[in-house]
This record gives sequence, C-alpha cells and structure tokens, in this order.
Amino acid sequence: MPMNPNSLKLEELAWPEIGALVKEGWTKIIVPLGSTEQHGPGLPQGVDTWHGEETSLRAAAQLYRTLVSPVVPFGYSPEHQSFPGTISLRRDTLTMLLEDISESLVRSGFTFIYFWFGHGGNWAVARDCLHAIRNRWPGCVITFTEDIDRYIAETWDSYPLKEGIALEISGSHAGEFEASVTAALRPDLIRLDELAAGDPRPLNEIIESMMKYGIESVSKNGVLGDQRHPDSDRGNRYLDCMANWLIQDFNQQYKKNEK
Repeated sequence: MPMNPNSLKLEELAWPEIGALVKEGWTKIIVPLGSTEQHGPGLPQGVDTWHGEETSLRAAAQLYRTLVSPVVPFGYSPEHQSFPGTISLRRDTLTMLLEDISESLVRSGFTFIYFWFGHGGNWAVARDCLHAIRNRWPGCVITFTEDIDRYIAETWDSYPLKEGIALEISGSHAGEFEASVTAALRPDLIRLDELAAGDPRPLNEIIESMMKYGIESVSKNGVLGDQRHPDSDRGNRYLDCMANWLIQDFNQQYKKNEK
C-alpha cells in the first residue's frame, strides 16, 4: 500500500486503502460543513458546499497526512427558507449528524477531527455540539474553527480590500466574494444576466433583523453585497486565503491538543 493516497477525498478511497493509511499515520481529517441555500438571483444553491470542500482540499494538500471527508451539503439556514430551494436542518438534526460523523470517523481510527465551515450559520450549532463531545473518545480530539470572528475578520472582511474591492461590494452573503469564488469553481453555473446588487450594509448592522425575520427583511433578492463583479482569478485568491487560514488554525489546534 503506497504511503501517499490516490486521493485526499475519503469517498474516493476504498476501505483497505483507508485502513492502511490510518495505520501509516493518516489519522487527521477535515470535515467541511456546507449548505444548500439561496445565493441571490445569479448564483446557484451550492456555493457554500463547493467552497467549503475546495478550501479543505487545498489545505489538506499542504498539511501532514490529512484527509478530507465528504462535504455535508445541508446546514442550519432558517433565515433563507423563504426562498425556493433552500434546505435547512433543525438544530437537533445537525447536532446528531455531527455526533454521528464524529463517532464513525473515530471508529475508523481517526484521532484528530476538524470541522470546517463553508456556511457560517452552522457555527453556533457545531460549537455547542462539539464542545460537548470533544472528550467523549479517549485519544481522539474533536475540534473546529473556534474563533469564527477572527476567521471572518482576517479573510472575508480584510482580503477583498487588498484586492481593491470595497466591503459593501464583496459582501457577507452572495456578494462579489462568493460570486468570484463561484467563478473560480463553477463558472458554468453563474447566471450572468441575473447577477444583482443587494443590501450593502455590514452584517453586524442587519443580522438581528435577518435572523429574526429572514434575510428578505433586509434584502428582497437575498444578496448582501453586490454580485455583479465576479472574477475567477480573484476567486482563486480568495480560496487560497481561506485555505491558508484553515492551515494555520488546524496546525495551531493540533499542536495545542498534543500537549
């Protein structure tokens, strides 16, 4: 059995390969959490799922003996449910799903399981769930992107400015940031004639109303930002920015939990 796998994606490996890799020290795994939810009139429903998986794969390629689990394509998205096609799990459903994923991976021999967020709405649910189970299995660490505010501040809220994109354009949901990421990953699925501007305000100014009354209470088309300016090259740099942040946080948490 070769030391390097044919793929970093768990679902593309056969069970004898996975067993051999675990014995050789491939005991770390990233679990990307996505969603199926509206992203305005010009972008498809799978944006969070695709960039959650892609950033995980880019990170794993640079991490030591780390695999990537299948991305979870559904999440906690009640604020988007007035738009057709959004699929939102209940909090309890997502909690049980994360617990079952963790237990299954532990049984397979993984000892460091890191949950990564393609969809930020999953974070609060995952925080409560994963803190409760992180020490359930001796010898195994269950962890996640704990400092979500720092992650957003150092990626979504800062990197677009380095690219010359104002934050009211890049946006916090379905704006230029996610439009450019989609242009890098699935350009064939962008509806160029339907791309539109939405509410330009920072998320902290509208999140209370959005979570209470739905995103339509602040943006009739579901866009926070302006999705009319996608650029695939910039989208690739956004993906690298997020992947680099993941690498840093993954390594810091791994070293912290080694002690």
